[in-house]
Amino acid sequence: MNFIDSLLEIRLGHASRLLIDTNRSIAEVAYHCGFNNISNFNRLFKKKKGFTPKEFRENYTYEKRVFI
Repeated sequence: MNFIDSLLEIRLGHASRLLIDTNRSIAEVAYHCGFNNISNFNRLFKKKKGFTPKEFRENYTYEKRVFI
């Protein structure tokens, strides 16, 4: 794994956390995590996670999370 791939993994991990824990728009999350192009963010997110950011957020809402 090279530097760019590592950076992408970190950014997507941070974006995933923001999508779950906040109600910021997907565009705000993308820009906050260092993506300057929303379509690029959506494409890379789906490629790595298997979901679009919207689908990811819908699957992991606060109601579905269980705290132990």
